[in-house]
Amino acid sequence: MTRHLKNTGVIIAATVLVLLACSPELVVRGIVGGVLPSPSAPTVVGALMATSPPTEAPTDSSLIPPPTIPITPSASSTASMVSVTEPAPPASSVPPTATPPPVLPLRTDLPAMTLKDWPRPANDNGFCIHFLPTGYYSQRDFDIQLPRLQGLQMRWVLALYSDENQLRLAATNFKKIGVVPIWRRTLRAYQRYYAWDRDIQILKEVGLPPYFQIYNEPDTAAEWDGRDVNREQWISYFVQTAKDVYNAGGYVGIQVLDENWLHELIQTIKLEKGDRIFTRMFFVPHPYGLNHPPNYVEDDNGVLGFRTFANVFQQDLGFVPPFIAGEGGWKYKATDDNRFPMIDDKLHAQYHVELFNWFRTGILSDGQPLPDYLFAFCPWILAGTMEGAAWYDSFEGNREMTIAAVKQIPIFTRKFSWDKK
Repeated sequence: MTRHLKNTGVIIAATVLVLLACSPELVVRGIVGGVLPSPSAPTVVGALMATSPPTEAPTDSSLIPPPTIPITPSASSTASMVSVTEPAPPASSVPPTATPPPVLPLRTDLPAMTLKDWPRPANDNGFCIHFLPTGYYSQRDFDIQLPRLQGLQMRWVLALYSDENQLRLAATNFKKIGVVPIWRRTLRAYQRYYAWDRDIQILKEVGLPPYFQIYNEPDTAAEWDGRDVNREQWISYFVQTAKDVYNAGGYVGIQVLDENWLHELIQTIKLEKGDRIFTRMFFVPHPYGLNHPPNYVEDDNGVLGFRTFANVFQQDLGFVPPFIAGEGGWKYKATDDNRFPMIDDKLHAQYHVELFNWFRTGILSDGQPLPDYLFAFCPWILAGTMEGAAWYDSFEGNREMTIAAVKQIPIFTRKFSWDKK
């Protein structure tokens, strides 16, 4: 019996040595059975380690344990597990998942506005002018400029402001003479502003409608201060700002020079379910005439160029919102097109009088009817010592002929299509 046990022990020892001489993979297979688990699914080995009783270290010095070798599955064993745990495909082969655009959180209690619903000044004649080239004022500025506005029969004005104190000062003064301002916060295309609700509240306290032009010429390098012009970034900023202005009860003013930027902006607002913004939105074109006559229609470089943007709105939205031309008209001594004469004092006066008479006659310079959506036209610029195009205080002198001619236009109130019914 003892000999038999000895023989059995020899056989067992020999078997162990054979197994140790084999690869660790075979050892594990022999213990576990079946295919070798992959590192991504170590549940079998883990379970074995958790449930098997601990084994004692061998005491026979002749049985040297093999070095610990990481268990790496072979190609055949990996292939056999694909149907169980499919590896993630490379990133380049993963079809992109369409992420729905965010939905703009907009108030639902603000009524949609038609052209007839928009607030306008008393005895509205469509006359407007860009006020001063700065957003910082003193009371003396208004003491000088308000009589000039009144003398020119201005009912609208486009004004910059740099902070809430300037806004309140300017608003209080414009309110005194019955002028409705379009406000433009001093802001670059790459900047955000977060106090629209406060500014709109100031206008409510003063008693003026909250017309706000958001950004100015964002599609020009000058508004990016050396940074790359970034349409996508600006559109993102505009949409968020428009949401803030809308929710605070303000009117959202768009200003771009490129109709493609306008189209992309409209489409983005649509994608974010911001259609309510369109019902309280206006547009601020900059139709400069260069040295072209008022009836120039060869391209968009004329005072009638605003109609290109009206086409974009009509195609994209099915209607045209109010337009208030925040800059435009003719700059003194302009010589952009050598086919036409320089804008001298005579032409400067003649052309601006013809422009303002659109609102009196209801007929544009090319014979087409004045559209209801064109609320006002604000030529560049009322006053500025460093502005060659300024009507007053320019280093080029005052545009006395223009000032006198505009003052002589008969007093009238503009008639819209709904007024004629």
